[in-house]
Amino acid sequence: MVITYNQIIKEFNDFADAHKQIQTFGNGDLWEIAERNQLLDFNYPLLWVADQPATMGDGTFTWNFQILTMDLVNKDEDNENDVKSDMIQVLLDLLGYLEQKFNTTTNNVDWTKIQLIRSGNLTSFTERFEDDVTGWGMGLGLKIPFKYSDCNLPIT
Repeated sequence: MVITYNQIIKEFNDFADAHKQIQTFGNGDLWEIAERNQLLDFNYPLLWVADQPATMGDGTFTWNFQILTMDLVNKDEDNENDVKSDMIQVLLDLLGYLEQKFNTTTNNVDWTKIQLIRSGNLTSFTERFEDDVTGWGMGLGLKIPFKYSDCNLPIT
């Protein structure tokens, strides 16, 4: 069983689309948030997924990501704690969503074979990026079984 990068990103996007607080989903390097005025305008709150180095092990392959949730804060910062509270809850919602997802088989993917790897740290930030947003970030890994064989290689 192989889960592709596209299937994983689609799952994050599906979560963001279904979540009642998230307005925009993005995927890519963090500089794309920092220089968003040169790319896309975001509607906040934003869920962003940035790639981290993938890892290989004996019979496993792990996709690793940095997940960020963020929202705008009022100029007088009177809602900063509210934003922090909401954005960490979105990350916890994502963990709950993935835990439930990994008990199913959908779209030809057996999600039950995937192990959710958490980094253990959720880190808050304030006044970050071009829009001076506040939010939280966490590391997340998806460990999948991987057979290192040539049985399914697209070669002759």
